[in-house]
Amino acid sequence: MEPTFSYLDNLSGENREFKMRIIKIILTELPKELELYHFALSLKNHFWASEIVHRINQKISFLQMNEAVNLVDIHEVQLRAGSTTYVDAFNEIVNTILEFLENSQK
Repeated sequence: MEPTFSYLDNLSGENREFKMRIIKIILTELPKELELYHFALSLKNHFWASEIVHRINQKISFLQMNEAVNLVDIHEVQLRAGSTTYVDAFNEIVNTILEFLENSQK
């Protein structure tokens, strides 16, 4: 479940500036969304957390992590049912993405 830029490369059509803008947007939004997700969980507001997971999952699919997308879909449904079974796996996926994106900026 490693992220790639293959979709973004195709979307940007060799336009490096566009690609970098998208990466910066994700790098700006994702940590904030993750923080909000943890806040929602701390309040035991699983529905709100599931809504945040849904937004984050769009970023995950953008990075072509198909297995992760499937797992996060399950996590979203489980959260709506009040279950936090996949919290650790979700955190691992998001941290992998953040590390990947941060390393791409170097």
